[in-house]
Amino acid sequence: DGPNQGGAVTISAGSGTSTGGGVISLASGASDDGSSGTASLQTADAAGSSAGSSSGDLNLATGSASTANSGDVSIASGASTSASGGDIALAVGSGDLLGGSLTLDAGTSASASGGDASLAAGDSQSTDGGSTTISAGDGPNQGGAVTISAGSGTSTGGG
Repeated sequence: DGPNQGGAVTISAGSGTSTGGGVISLASGASDDGSSGTASLQTADAAGSSAGSSSGDLNLATGSASTANSGDVSIASGASTSASGGDIALAVGSGDLLGGSLTLDAGTSASASGGDASLAAGDSQSTDGGSTTISAGDGPNQGGAVTISAGSGTSTGGG
């Protein structure tokens, strides 16, 4: 602890010259008869009362590449053979001034097709398939809008 700023913790794997850099793996503990351990990665709350006292950012990103593909980011919950699969929740924070925004963008390309964006509910082998709901927020003056648009094309037409 410090009187002005807390200390930093850096975890880094070693570099490699020809076959690749080192791997960092963080995993919770297993259990023979109960639940496995929980893994948490979060920033601390901002306790300061002065203007500009924001909580810390959490960045999850892969590195860039110049001659091959850049790395993938995978977020997946586990499957279950006898109960429900795990949920994934993406939620942005509320605010007295403005609520946070959620943006999902597929990548652009300079020389080939842009990345695809897909949102699909799950199939079922024994009962109803899952539902997909896209809705705008309510408001005392005007509700939000839902806009779905296809891209335009210059030589063969729009999407």
